[in-house]
Amino acid sequence: MKTGFRALLVSAFLVATGPGADAHAEDTKIRIVTQSFAPLQWQNEGAPDGFVTDYMLAVIERVQEKSSVSLESYDFLPWKQAMKAARTDPNVLFFSLSRTRDREDKFQWLGEVSPYGQYFFQLQSRERIEADSIEALRDLDIRIGVQDGSNLHTYLKGFGFSSQSNLVLLDDYRKGTDLLFQGEIDLLPLTGFLAQASVCKQGYDGGQLAKVLFVEDLARPLWAVFSQKTDPMLVEAFKKEMVALKQNGFWETKINEHLKNWEKLTCGK
Repeated sequence: MKTGFRALLVSAFLVATGPGADAHAEDTKIRIVTQSFAPLQWQNEGAPDGFVTDYMLAVIERVQEKSSVSLESYDFLPWKQAMKAARTDPNVLFFSLSRTRDREDKFQWLGEVSPYGQYFFQLQSRERIEADSIEALRDLDIRIGVQDGSNLHTYLKGFGFSSQSNLVLLDDYRKGTDLLFQGEIDLLPLTGFLAQASVCKQGYDGGQLAKVLFVEDLARPLWAVFSQKTDPMLVEAFKKEMVALKQNGFWETKINEHLKNWEKLTCGK
């Protein structure tokens, strides 16, 4: 994967500086912005890695075969900063985020990049938290870590949760893992199929996690989007190549490969 990313940057450099560079002066330069969320997208020894990274870089390579496009940069940013760039700047490719009604007109939606569903987790060693609904959870005297500005944060606020009462706002879910194991919060939302490995990655015992409540209303796939100021023809080109890579099995193969490797890497299984 790291080789693929560097190859894309080298390709962009050659287009800009090699013979016939003037003919490519109007090439479209794409900037990727996202938040680290292993194993979907993350930095591995200084280079982007992950199954969504592999998928979207492969899409860019296929688009480059037919269009004058180059990858200018791949930036890992805090969630709110990445979201702002994708809402205000042209030619920004942003992933992985939930498709919601509030976000629908803020981006140009490309396609699904990952399955997604969150549970609220507690530690096995703590007193069992009993709640069969979001409303029941709200009425308990507990502290819940949630990523500031996330889809889940907005959802919980709609039920009356707030940072003045039961929410602890985070700029990165990894800080939430620290707080959970330090006893500073009681619950932390984590992606179901990634939770144990993600905790192991931070040096904690993933086996200590216990599911409390599934966030059913937000169980939907994660998407890739382009910023609104991006050329619609480029958007359509990306959509086409994303579909093609799913049809030929590339996407599913990458997901299975990365999930298997990630669990071995993090939990030693």
